[in-house]
Amino acid sequence: GPWLPFDAGSILVVPPRQAHRVGEAGPVAGSVRAEDRCSLLGDGLVTFTAGNGSRDVLLLCGAISASYATALELFDLLREPLVKDVSADPAAGHAFALMRGEVSRPGLGTQAMTELLMKQCLVALLRARLEHGDGSGLSAALHHPRLVRAVLAVLEDPAGRHSVASLATVAGMSRASFADHFSRAFPYGPMDFVQKVRLRIAARLLATTVLPVKVIAQSVGYGGPAALARAFRASYGIDPVGYRRAGIDDPREPRGPGQG
Repeated sequence: GPWLPFDAGSILVVPPRQAHRVGEAGPVAGSVRAEDRCSLLGDGLVTFTAGNGSRDVLLLCGAISASYATALELFDLLREPLVKDVSADPAAGHAFALMRGEVSRPGLGTQAMTELLMKQCLVALLRARLEHGDGSGLSAALHHPRLVRAVLAVLEDPAGRHSVASLATVAGMSRASFADHFSRAFPYGPMDFVQKVRLRIAARLLATTVLPVKVIAQSVGYGGPAALARAFRASYGIDPVGYRRAGIDDPREPRGPGQG
């Protein structure tokens, strides 16, 4: 895609698993290999120096997830990179300044503190984009007032008896119109979304609680452990008990229909 300009105090958000480059839009003066220019900064952080070592651009980089109700991974809806100047936003600007201070003097807890501050900046960015709309896939999905009502109905009551017809009613749309708008905003259909929400919440409960699988199954809308196990195995490649025993802290994204 086209080069996107940024300046000091900017946040750049790249869609998950999308290749990207940061640099000048003009001819490249040179390139270096990361393994040749990386060194340990402290507390698990790594520093990478490109160019001639002049400190003209400082980038704080990380892979951060931002989910709603532990079920909807917001950045999975992002289609194009976002660039936002947060220097004028009091909350984000303050967090940004604290991040710079942390990495300039790394010590015990710097990695955890930096991650929290970066997430605070991203939440401020998301809030601003959703309030003002930006035409991206993210806003198209969540800035649509009618779709939002249906999305929240699933997130707030994952065990509800949801169907395309019932969600269309919540959205105040016809069944056909709702299904069409939903599929345009999301990379999957309404019932695929319901299952993704249920499985992500089930995965989180398996990883962070000692609730019986039967209770978890019923709490997210499956009739019992067998039904949850079938859906869980199809999406995660492992049954709920095995997933819990593996001690996975962060649930992986469930596979969509037809994915291996």
